[in-house]
Amino acid sequence: MTELSLFDQLPADPAPPVFTTTRLRQVVTAYLAQARAGVITLDDAQARIGAAFADLEARRAAAAAVRDAEVTRPTEGLVTADPPTTSARAARLVAPRTGSQRAVILRYVVEAPNGVTDYETSRDLQLLPNSVRPRRGELAEAGYVIDSTRTRRHRGSEWVIWEATDEARAWYGRNFGAGAA
Repeated sequence: MTELSLFDQLPADPAPPVFTTTRLRQVVTAYLAQARAGVITLDDAQARIGAAFADLEARRAAAAAVRDAEVTRPTEGLVTADPPTTSARAARLVAPRTGSQRAVILRYVVEAPNGVTDYETSRDLQLLPNSVRPRRGELAEAGYVIDSTRTRRHRGSEWVIWEATDEARAWYGRNFGAGAA
């Protein structure tokens, strides 16, 4: 029986681009099985398992570095042009992702020809006002929406009209088609 390499003779992992903990478990099990069968020594199995753990950490770090490199501009979340790793990761969480409340609200603002108020956003998207205001605030801080300096009257009160910025329209184009909005 030939010796298993780290990836070769294990069942194919269907999707993950990084070396997952499930894959690591498969490697550990395979090396322990080889040691029990006498194909490799227990010391060899231990060394190879240690190398597999180190490989997992290196792959995760490399994947994180690739994701962190995506965050390069101050408008992508609250981060400087040359962010530390932790700031870059945090900024990725702030940037609108399709399907998130932030993205739903931003899409609504971009598609509104005359801007929108928090009241209209809450009413039309059927979101609680206490969900709309914080998300819109995050979008404003990130440079995606701005106060139009105009107001609209709803239920006896004046509400600020929010409009999309060029950055918001660029985000919309990347996510929903370049010709949109």
